[in-house]
Amino acid sequence: MAFRFVHTADIHLDSPLRSLSLRNPELAELIGDATRQALVRIVDLCLEERVDALIIAGDLYDGDQTSMKTARFLATQMQRLHEANINVFKIRGNHDALSRITQELVLPPSVKVFSGRAESVELNAGNHTVVIHGLSFAKPQAPESLLPKYKPAVSGAINIGIMHTSLAGAPGHDLYAPCSVGELHASGFHYWALGHIHQRTHHAGERTVIMPGMPQGRDINEAGEKSVTLVTVQDDGSLTIEERLTSIAQFSRIDVDVSGLTEWTDLAEHISSTLERERTRTLSSHLVA
Repeated sequence: MAFRFVHTADIHLDSPLRSLSLRNPELAELIGDATRQALVRIVDLCLEERVDALIIAGDLYDGDQTSMKTARFLATQMQRLHEANINVFKIRGNHDALSRITQELVLPPSVKVFSGRAESVELNAGNHTVVIHGLSFAKPQAPESLLPKYKPAVSGAINIGIMHTSLAGAPGHDLYAPCSVGELHASGFHYWALGHIHQRTHHAGERTVIMPGMPQGRDINEAGEKSVTLVTVQDDGSLTIEERLTSIAQFSRIDVDVSGLTEWTDLAEHISSTLERERTRTLSSHLVA
């Protein structure tokens, strides 16, 4: 029997969509709760695909939040998974370490939040033993590599590691828990479920190392379609990777070539037709251009 899970990170639940265009009240109302809708889509996907687990690789929250509305919403979604016998494995990232909800929220027993000391959870998955390894940020800063703190891979098992890391660094992201992709490939883990960098990347190599990006962009600098990863551990131990769309609102910069146009009506028509073509190509529910 295959073992299946969804891997996501950097949901930043109830983070405001920061684009200046959202000063438009109607637009703000339309997509203002997009991070919530993205989480609902993730839970829906877990239920539809009948997965065994949801892995959240940090920054579920968005800093020092105190809203109990956020807490109640999250608890409701986790309860949906609990009632479907789907386990949740979550680590705290740098933003989670700031959140008061992290300390105060009571979640169903099927939700495992890894502590600031390395832990591993062993699961019986038919033909395989699956071991989930995790380590949370104890503080908002993690200037040194966390990789040496993880427990070693369990021989004969499928080992899955969850880590919140900036890897070797990325533009626009501070250095957190730095390590190299090569070190992750050499760790003996079959799959690394990463979080922190908001752009999706599949780091090819001996093992499977995936940064899923965020499931919902929040401004024009987080443009494009956003997604999660659906992973199937086959009976022979091989992994099947699928990218699944989750973004409700998709931000995009659109270039319009107006060279050669001299009439205002032609200009307006050309801009309109360009936007219409882009909207047709957009798979997310809404396009913020």
